[in-house]
Amino acid sequence: MKKHRVAVVGCGALAQGAHLPSCQKNPRIELVATCDVNRDAAEMCKGKFGAQRAETDWRRIVEAKDIDVCILCTHTNLRGEFIIPVVESGKAVYTEKPLAPNRKELLDIVLAARRTGRPVCVGHNRRSSPAVLEFKRLLDKAKAGPAGNPPTVNRLGSRKLVPEEGWSQLLMRVNDDSRSWKPWVFFDEEGIMYAEMVHFIDLALWFNKAHPVKIFSEGSARGNFTFLIRFDDGSLTTIVHTMVGNFDYPKELFEATANFTTVAMDQHIEVRQIGMDDEPVQRFFPYAPGCEEWAKAQGMNGYMREFEAERKRAKEEARPARWINVVKGHYEHLNRFLDHVEGKGPNPCDVEGAVAVNRIALKALESAKLGLPVAIGPEDWHIPELN
Repeated sequence: MKKHRVAVVGCGALAQGAHLPSCQKNPRIELVATCDVNRDAAEMCKGKFGAQRAETDWRRIVEAKDIDVCILCTHTNLRGEFIIPVVESGKAVYTEKPLAPNRKELLDIVLAARRTGRPVCVGHNRRSSPAVLEFKRLLDKAKAGPAGNPPTVNRLGSRKLVPEEGWSQLLMRVNDDSRSWKPWVFFDEEGIMYAEMVHFIDLALWFNKAHPVKIFSEGSARGNFTFLIRFDDGSLTTIVHTMVGNFDYPKELFEATANFTTVAMDQHIEVRQIGMDDEPVQRFFPYAPGCEEWAKAQGMNGYMREFEAERKRAKEEARPARWINVVKGHYEHLNRFLDHVEGKGPNPCDVEGAVAVNRIALKALESAKLGLPVAIGPEDWHIPELN
């Protein structure tokens, strides 16, 4: 088994909650260094997660000869300035989303990755969530296969289908609670509309092979907004975000309809479908490690029962209630990238695909400011090959 010598740059909440625990429990990873401008954070993470040393200057990570893979977990104010010299030094990079805050920096990163041939993966981790992978498999099968099972009420008769019946529809609902956010979110120019919604724009493009042609956004970049994305095959994706939901209510619901089949993914713990008799109607996925020890009931109904029971236990024991966390693919995404670094599989999210995501997210911001739909052209999703 190959050991990957890894450095984690940026030791904030995401690194401590996802990437450093993933490094610690992955037998393929040797955690060489933690790095943060805050010496206390770097040292604390070094001790807690078993790194060999702590650094405060990311340039020392770039120059290091004993590091093969860098995981970048900082805010978007550090992207190209770090990624480009890292790949030029021969290292691979796993970078958190968004890939970069502007078009020039996006292109500079892509060209550096092409020039050096070093792999760069963007942390759109939901592509590696087991429940999302199953949702995509079922949706692809529905689109490619025969029409869904005849409904219990069927008046089709001999009528020929109209063109609209060949379009797919996708709804992604994101329930968020702004009381759980860090304060910087409210002062960031692009807000949650850019920083977080790139996850869901990425999935919208990944689920649909057609090209996007238009986006309309309504609401505030800080939260409480809706996107509507039209594709050139007539299909539509709607992304609804709320910042005034409750943190403990399930955050993510995806529901797709195509070819008279309906497929849903709920909170990464349940996938449902009706329309394909050769597939189960319902499938459950486990909670995140640690939660499984006390939350046993599965699926959405099980989640709600476990939430209620935990609230009751916490009140009786005079302690804070525990959070029922779910598997969103952080560990799996990094592990798939290590496979790619070893030449054993595709990059789960390369930089070229992430460019389109970021450019469309910027168009979403533009649309919200103008109050008008904004066109998406080939220059937004295609990067030419240069000799």
